[in-house]
Amino acid sequence: MNGSLSELLHHLKQLGSKERAIWDQSYHKSKREHWGVPAVASEQYALSLLGVFGLESALPLARALWKTDLFDPMICAARILSSSKVNPSPAIWNLIVDFLTQVDGWALEDQLAPAARKCILADESLLDELEKWTYHENFWIRRAALVYTLPYAKPNFNPERMLSWAARYATDPEWFIQKAIGWWLRVLGEHNPERVILFLETHSDTLKYIAKKEARRKLTS
Repeated sequence: MNGSLSELLHHLKQLGSKERAIWDQSYHKSKREHWGVPAVASEQYALSLLGVFGLESALPLARALWKTDLFDPMICAARILSSSKVNPSPAIWNLIVDFLTQVDGWALEDQLAPAARKCILADESLLDELEKWTYHENFWIRRAALVYTLPYAKPNFNPERMLSWAARYATDPEWFIQKAIGWWLRVLGEHNPERVILFLETHSDTLKYIAKKEARRKLTS
């Protein structure tokens, strides 16, 4: 495997198929070029790049792949940063924040989530930055504030700060924001259904159906 970007992209593209690319582009409603690389193949390729070039190359590799503005290389870039082999750092966080400005769909945003979450858990002062995202004009960045803090919906974490964000989002008409509210509440409901029920009762007049439906999926009542 040669180290030039063009050859790395060639190897990645060979893992896809035209048929899958057409389906993927339609499914994601994407304007970017798609190569139809399956998720497993993309993840294995990202790991192979880290193995060949070393962990110290994770950031430049991810940056180079993301800057292509091609869907599959961008996904691969996010998988590199999200690898468990790559430790959180301020440099990774800054790269994620930069990448988010080019996100135009849930797949790219969600693929960056593991990398973002490990940075946030390593430095909880980043929550102050995420709180500013909740007011952002770009709804993908608003959505990321909830998606990237999902660990706080799990046991042994305090969910109240994020629930205050979700409460503010309750009136947001954007479908993906409402879906994210429901997703966050669903995870919380796995161990704290009483708090989820209270949230739903408090905001029942403003939450959309998709948020309520998603939130109730793990509730027993």
